[in-house]
Amino acid sequence: MKRLITLMAAVVAAFTMNASDVQLVVEKVDNGGAVPGYTYRVYAQLPSVQHSLHAVFADDQDNLSVETTGSFYQNQYGNYSTIDINPGIIQADPALAYDSWITIGAENNQNNNLWAIGVEYDAFLQGGSLTIDDGAWFVVPTDVRAMPDSKNLILLMQLTTDGTATGALNFQGWDDDGGVWQARQVTFSTDNAQIFGCTDQGALNFNNEAEFDNGTCEYAEESSNDTPMNSLTAATDEAVITVFPNPVFEGQFNLQFSERLDLSKDNMIVDIFSMNGQKVLSQEISNGAVIGGNRVIVNHELATGTYTVNITIGEYNEAVQVIVQR
Repeated sequence: MKRLITLMAAVVAAFTMNASDVQLVVEKVDNGGAVPGYTYRVYAQLPSVQHSLHAVFADDQDNLSVETTGSFYQNQYGNYSTIDINPGIIQADPALAYDSWITIGAENNQNNNLWAIGVEYDAFLQGGSLTIDDGAWFVVPTDVRAMPDSKNLILLMQLTTDGTATGALNFQGWDDDGGVWQARQVTFSTDNAQIFGCTDQGALNFNNEAEFDNGTCEYAEESSNDTPMNSLTAATDEAVITVFPNPVFEGQFNLQFSERLDLSKDNMIVDIFSMNGQKVLSQEISNGAVIGGNRVIVNHELATGTYTVNITIGEYNEAVQVIVQR
């Protein structure tokens, strides 16, 4: 029986991207010897921040496989996806932080609406390979987790193994014009894993071991070429704020900034007003909630309508509009 991803492919005419347009980037994670082997995170790097990724899939044209020359570490409190990764349990059992799992964008079960169908995970949970011949793990296209960070990265899996892990994956998402794209048989190997960090020698947190700049560089205010948002004033018009998805169909939306966010001095205040000027929601966002250096998630229970979203960070203030459709 044809599964969901086959139906999706039949409903839309997808544009197939070149493999070079979507790349897999592997991060080497320091697990401190808490578990056997090495820990890696695999990301899809999309062509632009306006692209999104909704599904990792297999069909009758291309299978999906994730394998290792050794075995994958599986924690007793984990599962095959991040839906079952509870941050509270990690405090009791730190080894759970290095469990092997799949995902789209989320590293635990917080704000995680991942679905899976046709995923053959029994062998994976026993430390073996993950294979799919007709199925997918996915989020709905309007899910905030489908959008990349400031480096165009979306987290797809974490793998802890005492061997070399390799894989071939297929993707589907939206491009910057809202059209459907697919990329097939994009490969990775943990032999090519890189240490993530700040690679700018002029930054305060320069890491001379970092091989991949993940957008975390921090600068002194007086010499920064990457001005943090909390030092901007109301007169500054350089920062561009994008709301996505917009219209909003779910209980979340993203605010993405063209400048790096630094909320270490002032938290972000998000006030949402209805068309008659009534404040219907106010949310305070701290530095720990910033994703990829420039994105935050706003949770809401707004009714259908058009709203003004007012963003305040210290003296910086900006407003954007959002449309909610239920």
